[in-house]
Amino acid sequence: MTALDGLDRLEAPGLWRPGKDEQRRDVYVTVGDAELVIEDKTGTALSHWSLPALVRVNPGESTAIYAPAEGSDEHLEITEPEMIAALERVRAAVEMGRRRPGALRRLTLGLVLGFATGIAILWLPGALRTHAANVVPTAQRAEIGRAMLDEVAALTGPPCGNPLGNEALAQFRDRLFPTTPLRLVVLRDLPQPALTLPGGILALSDSVMVVQDDPDVAAGHALAAVAAARAASPLADFLDEMSFVNLVQMLTTGETPDRAVVAHVERLLLSEPDLPDPGVLRPLFDASRIAWSPYARATGQPEGDATPSEMPPAMDDTRWQALREICSA
Repeated sequence: MTALDGLDRLEAPGLWRPGKDEQRRDVYVTVGDAELVIEDKTGTALSHWSLPALVRVNPGESTAIYAPAEGSDEHLEITEPEMIAALERVRAAVEMGRRRPGALRRLTLGLVLGFATGIAILWLPGALRTHAANVVPTAQRAEIGRAMLDEVAALTGPPCGNPLGNEALAQFRDRLFPTTPLRLVVLRDLPQPALTLPGGILALSDSVMVVQDDPDVAAGHALAAVAAARAASPLADFLDEMSFVNLVQMLTTGETPDRAVVAHVERLLLSEPDLPDPGVLRPLFDASRIAWSPYARATGQPEGDATPSEMPPAMDDTRWQALREICSA
């Protein structure tokens, strides 16, 4: 189970049965201030339950079964002890409020005030950014990356493509990153040789192929960008630049402010790329079986051992020429 400290939100897996004669489904259960939300693995909400109306069907058993109301055929099974304990505290508070009018209201007010105080005193913006980088869902990371790519493409034009070039690009990606789920695109006149974006997007400038007629140089730029992304997450970099107000808006609504994306893309395109240390890069080149010297000469890096490389070319000449012409009309 994941507890999002400071955001008053709990998540845990569960088994959900929509009706009496229907099969149980694996779901994720989210608890907020006043409702319980049942979602599928894609994050789509399947059902919303009111916490004050929550009913425990089997009190005292290790696997807790809940229903949204008395007599309902819709059931939810939870085995996570922390989630069960949290739901039982909610039910106890509701019951106390029924016995003593006004007690639940006072309890809720106290929790709200305590939450606000904790945010003001303990939850510093830096800590919130670090936490956000760990809890942003995969789907939202991909959405942020696509928004950034769209913003970059508004300046450079859409990603290049033609049948032969697309085939060569796919082979180039598989050659360099055979086990990494990564979307590789080529953009015309991208100011940086290569740019990594959240959600596993790697944009390669067509200039690294047009200016340098060497697939190993283009491969080197791609590997260097990925190495830089491993050292400093593109998502964390984006969140670090985001204002505290925008960050809170993104975490509470699930929507990324457009102004934050625009500002970050402008900074990326105007900044000089940070080249990873050769000591970090060379093992990555060796693991991918890419010669180091062509990239080192092109970027002014030390070549080290001057012996001829026994690494195979990143691509054969036919496919490489098709890739170089991917931005041709």
